[in-house]
Amino acid sequence: MPIEGLQQYLHLVVNTGNVLNVNKKAGQKPSEELVDCLKATLATPAIEAAAKGAPSSANVTRSGDDLREKVAEHERASVKIGAKLFLNTNSTENLKNAIDTLLSVLGVEYLDNLILAYHPEGRTTNGTAVNGNSGEDDDTKEGVMDWSGGHSDAIQDLKALWKEMEEYAKSKKICQLGIADLDVNSLKELYNGAEFHPSIAQINISTCCVVPPPLQEFCQQNDIQLLTHSDPEEILSKETLKTDLDVENFAPKWTIRFQVHVKCRGVLAAKGYVIGASRE
Repeated sequence: MPIEGLQQYLHLVVNTGNVLNVNKKAGQKPSEELVDCLKATLATPAIEAAAKGAPSSANVTRSGDDLREKVAEHERASVKIGAKLFLNTNSTENLKNAIDTLLSVLGVEYLDNLILAYHPEGRTTNGTAVNGNSGEDDDTKEGVMDWSGGHSDAIQDLKALWKEMEEYAKSKKICQLGIADLDVNSLKELYNGAEFHPSIAQINISTCCVVPPPLQEFCQQNDIQLLTHSDPEEILSKETLKTDLDVENFAPKWTIRFQVHVKCRGVLAAKGYVIGASRE
């Protein structure tokens, strides 16, 4: 059954809180883990209307969550907070909402790092269509990626999003900026036009079997940490919200995943997701 009371709102923020003691299934795909964490949150939801100035918005959390307590157990300087923002729409407003919401949810003034995963609509990756077309791309299998998918304005859209992220770096709200899934030419263009250079680059091992040597070389030359991941481009769809979570007539606008590590011990103290969705 649909979650009672949600349909009166135009915008939702769903915060899973700390899921370390909630979701204990090993070997899950990232999208499966997210769905299970959201199911646990919506099973015992605490729904609260947002600030008085935005009565059409609501915050949904899991009753009895201990996220704030886990973060506050340690001095801020002794923990490392990293996050990844999945953004499949070109919207600086959504980007800012996601970052500001996460800072508020965690009750902290800054993040140690944030990786942006932005993919232009309508592109294809390794023969798998994203929002539309399909086709076979043998070059991708050989380690050559095309992040833009043929969209000539994609890099300009990304630069606009990056500029907003740089504002958070300027105000010391994000210490390190990262980017996911760029091919070497797109990464070079972003890097050369940036005031705050990306210090982390992620590559999806499921869509690029071999790390392209030019990308590896560029990252080495410019002190960019090159990491692999297995996240899907669209980690949460409106179909999943409806069919798996009974949240009808809403479309996700952004998803952010966070992790809190205790530096001296390397222990994972907290992990969770926050999503933003709007009614269609």
